[in-house]
Amino acid sequence: MKKWLSEILKRPITKRQVLYASMMLIGAFFAAAALRMILSDTMEDTAARVEYLQLREAFPEVSRQPVLVEDEDEEIIPEEEEDEFDLRNLSLDELAAINRDFIGWINAGNAIDYPVVRGNDNTRYIDITFFGSRNSAGTIFMDYRNSGGFDEHVAILYGHFTRDGSMFSALINYLNPGYRRSNPNINITTRDGRNLTYRVFAAVLTDAWDNAYTVGIRDSSKAAETFPDAPNSASRFLLLSTCTRSRDENERVLVFAALS
Repeated sequence: MKKWLSEILKRPITKRQVLYASMMLIGAFFAAAALRMILSDTMEDTAARVEYLQLREAFPEVSRQPVLVEDEDEEIIPEEEEDEFDLRNLSLDELAAINRDFIGWINAGNAIDYPVVRGNDNTRYIDITFFGSRNSAGTIFMDYRNSGGFDEHVAILYGHFTRDGSMFSALINYLNPGYRRSNPNINITTRDGRNLTYRVFAAVLTDAWDNAYTVGIRDSSKAAETFPDAPNSASRFLLLSTCTRSRDENERVLVFAALS
């Protein structure tokens, strides 16, 4: 055995062997980096889901989607037990106390159910959650130019298209006319307690420079004639925007809704 090993070690190392060894090391490095990134992303997604799940449990009047859990007999029942982090009895004022940028809550279809904030710019909440944690899921936020909140003629809300289908990922479904007919309403509870219902009338696959992002803010009188298929009688609109998983980082899904 020793003699065999000695003979192997005496053999000269070829350039091809060095190349193969280098390629294997580089491949192993990138595989380890990719695995680390996947694990990190998964943990981040989970953290964001837990945070917003706690908010829904805390504020069922606004969420409108009761959280269900399974008991020991696997029967689906409403959650009854208090968590260590119990926020069930929060009011709108208390939500605003947690985050002073809180301006309302959005509920649409069976997937969009989140608090809405408005920062001093459109970058603050791209990677900051409602509780202030740094997380790529971010928070649903209103365009900072909408200083009048949901009283603006055109209010624009942004949210991420995420890996796990949370936040504004469901907006892509509105590109399907059948989905729009089945899920026509977007419900907003404002910071001052009003319930607003917007009805979806269009959705487009567009880009980050679509004129819809600016026309209502610059001149609200042109909003109805600019937005596709806008109801003639509509005077107040809600635009929901998200990116996509396309290689084109500027691709956007834009959903148009009018106040009922």
